[in-house]
Amino acid sequence: MAEFERKTNFIDANVQGSLVLRICLHWIGFLILTGGCFIFLQALLSIADGSLWVRIQKTSREFMLLAVLMLAILPAFILDSIRFSNRFVGPIYRLRRALRELNEHGHCEEIRFREHDFWQEIADDFNAVAAKLMATRDPAVAEQTTEPAKPTA
Repeated sequence: MAEFERKTNFIDANVQGSLVLRICLHWIGFLILTGGCFIFLQALLSIADGSLWVRIQKTSREFMLLAVLMLAILPAFILDSIRFSNRFVGPIYRLRRALRELNEHGHCEEIRFREHDFWQEIADDFNAVAAKLMATRDPAVAEQTTEPAKPTA
């Protein structure tokens, strides 16, 4: 397993950008739904003087602090999600790069994923297939990758 740190958080803009967009939409939707329910229920259940509209306005001002705090921690959730997504985006990115190299040049380096990345077995499967493919294209590689014949009983 590779034991080096990633230098970049945003590896695949298409996948990770979609993930960030969905997190933001869900977060804002949750905030609006929760805030609306909280404000409406507080206004209905409060025994304060004034009309329902006045109570809704008062409760909305009280909810603003919570809304600001929730929006303030949103970037931390986004950054954590991007870093977590590296565990599956990084291996696929590396696999795609190795496949492209194998296709264009007929050979590639063995791929290894970081220790905590997902899909470790994909690297092993790819390396086995790549070795067999390179062996069929280059006899010198075939001698290095073939196992010695086992004696039969």
